[in-house]
Amino acid sequence: MNMKAAFIMIFVMMAPMLDTTMTNIGVNTILKDLNSTVNSIQWVTSAYVLALGLAVPLAGWLVDQFSGKRLMALAQLAFLIGSLASGVAMNVPTLLIGRIIQGAAAGIIIPLATTLMIRMAQGQNLGQLMSVVGLPIVFAPILGPTVGGALIKFWSWHWLFYINIPLVVIALVLVECYLPKFMPQQSTQKPFDWIGFILIVGGFAGLIVAVTNFSQNDIFGKLSVLAPGLVGLDCLLGYVVYAVNWPQQALLPIKLFKNAHFAASTVLLSMSGLMVNGAMFALPLFLQNIRHLSVIMTGVYLIALGAGMLVTRTQVGKITDTYGAKWVVVISLIMAVVTTLPFAYFTKSTPNWLILTMLFLMGLSRSGVTIPIMSDSYTGLAPVLIPEATVTTRMAQNIGGSIATAILAAVIASYEGNNIATATMLSAAYYHTFIWIAVGTAVAVIPALFLSVKTREVTTC
Repeated sequence: MNMKAAFIMIFVMMAPMLDTTMTNIGVNTILKDLNSTVNSIQWVTSAYVLALGLAVPLAGWLVDQFSGKRLMALAQLAFLIGSLASGVAMNVPTLLIGRIIQGAAAGIIIPLATTLMIRMAQGQNLGQLMSVVGLPIVFAPILGPTVGGALIKFWSWHWLFYINIPLVVIALVLVECYLPKFMPQQSTQKPFDWIGFILIVGGFAGLIVAVTNFSQNDIFGKLSVLAPGLVGLDCLLGYVVYAVNWPQQALLPIKLFKNAHFAASTVLLSMSGLMVNGAMFALPLFLQNIRHLSVIMTGVYLIALGAGMLVTRTQVGKITDTYGAKWVVVISLIMAVVTTLPFAYFTKSTPNWLILTMLFLMGLSRSGVTIPIMSDSYTGLAPVLIPEATVTTRMAQNIGGSIATAILAAVIASYEGNNIATATMLSAAYYHTFIWIAVGTAVAVIPALFLSVKTREVTTC
């Protein structure tokens, strides 16, 4: 594999990855500055992640039609425009427009970089490759909260988005000067599946809107909840029927799910959104509203989480290549449950060392979930299916994350109420939030049992 090209693509992923964690650290500040609510401001995170997930299919199609180098440059420009729009925003709607543009661009940048690196690796040592691909995921939790906290402390939350500008400019220069062209592998151009794309967009957007509207009144039977929810379910069912009857046109082929490892990996990546995106949304709010930490100290605390991920990342890839993903993921999920539950009971008086220790241990478990699942999703797949597999897994991970964020925001909002929340209300809100995260993580053990196991041959003299 061309390591220079690999590290260039790692760099171009840094801005989108950092943007997510930096924004999470600033959610509480943005909420207060724009006189918003948890339910409304969660769209700052959800809109980005949802747009990212929904743009991934477009990336999967584009990579088979045009030069990978040209696509990367155009996506970087779009991310730059979205960052500028978010930075100048003075109200929630304008901020959401910028975040959607950013998310859509990131939805092309991240899977495109992954697909191109997998092509360079030619299917060898995928566990170690996923460790390299995941470097931005490691450094984002370490650098993002700290840098974001400092930007808010010394300037304003607007700089959470302005900081992307120099990163994107450098990335553009590297792409133009050093990245190979990566011409498409398909000999014939395949039309984009707009029918499938619209059904997928309608399905997941409808479900998230339904969850958000439900949390505003806690009334399931209202039209504002039922209408988008039913539209979402109908669209998803419609896509399944469509993909079964027109498999050659379908954006995400159903045949991918005939591979048991891929099917289990996709389900797990979707569920991991609760542990990864959901937790990163809830933890900064918990540290600021329950522990009363400043935004910069919140970022410092979250370094422990990123440090835990960094410690296990390299070894997890090697272990997965040797023994398979099944038991690595199962053990990591159990550890994730054990390290999440204490946060439901932590209070303002809980010792700092205990919180930092749990954050570090939580980070150890997160590397043992994402890397093995991502590598196992490619096990046994034909090379021609890799772009479509990348599209599906990335969509599952990011859409799962956006749904998880909406659900946790709904849980927090339902216990905080519409008035000024008391200390008791806040404690109840975050107690139930972390219980939801722990339960969702525990349920993920079931599909993890269907991941691969590699047996080592024993030779005798």
